[in-house]
Amino acid sequence: MHRFDTFPELRAGGHKPNGEITLWPSFTDIMTVVLMIFMLTMIVVIIKNTNLARALLASEDQGRKIEDLLRQSQTAEAELKVSLAEREEMLRQKQMRIILLSDEAKLLQQDLAGKTALIATVESQAAALKDRIVVLEAAVAASRAEADAAAAALATKVAELTRQYDARIAELQASSEKKLAALTEAKAREIEENNRKVLALLSQLKEKEAVIVSLGGEKQALELSLAKQRQDFSSLEEKYIRLIRPARSTAGKKVVTVYYQRQDGQYRTALKGVDSEKVQTLTMDQLHRQLAALKQQWQDQLYVRIVIPEDSGLTYNEAWIFTKEILSRYDYYYRE
Repeated sequence: MHRFDTFPELRAGGHKPNGEITLWPSFTDIMTVVLMIFMLTMIVVIIKNTNLARALLASEDQGRKIEDLLRQSQTAEAELKVSLAEREEMLRQKQMRIILLSDEAKLLQQDLAGKTALIATVESQAAALKDRIVVLEAAVAASRAEADAAAAALATKVAELTRQYDARIAELQASSEKKLAALTEAKAREIEENNRKVLALLSQLKEKEAVIVSLGGEKQALELSLAKQRQDFSSLEEKYIRLIRPARSTAGKKVVTVYYQRQDGQYRTALKGVDSEKVQTLTMDQLHRQLAALKQQWQDQLYVRIVIPEDSGLTYNEAWIFTKEILSRYDYYYRE
């Protein structure tokens, strides 16, 4: 057994009878200290693990909350996209209606312009007739003046002949009276002819005025018809909105966009495919083949959007016929 004679015994009553010192009490103290250090370390580790577990649970709760918020934001975003698509479709339908109404208004304005030009022509003809009547009246007045002048000259000549040939009055009286009667009768016939012409021209003038009045009535009727058509269109639109059938929507559909316009006298069509931003310029036959393939692929999920630019150069009938044909053949809503 080892001996440690150089170290004094610090414990009370620690001396053995034989005066020897052993290693085991000191080793026990050391192990006690090591055990205490280990226990303190374990306590610190346990406390840290507890705090770490709490922090981990808090972070998991926060993560779940973030995931819930993310799902809610994605749902809201999807709803906003659907709402935005519906708004865009409504806007395009309104633009289409505005374009169609603008074309119809242009046609009515052209018709009205033609009627106005006809009225102006009739008015110019009436003015020409009035001018001619004035000329004829002046001619009649001149003829009457000539007749009066001729009668006055004849009376003067008769008076002079009467004075010069007083002796021959009896012989020439009958001849002079016959000549005067013939001259007066000719002038009367000429005056009556001019009066008949004046009356005929006045009758024509009244007829033209009646035509002008009739055209003015037609103009008012056209304006009333235009207002009535606009009112009927608004009424039809309200009735359509109130239909039992659900509104046409892009929700859950495969949207394909068709562009149609006329440039330099040529009809041009273009197509933007499903989930694509590329616009392809196609002929009419190519467009129908592409739409038929999409219809075969997507069936009742195909939504066809028709876009007619404002400066399309198309008339109301052309735009309407194209839109009706494409939608009735390929769009899900019009195939049901």
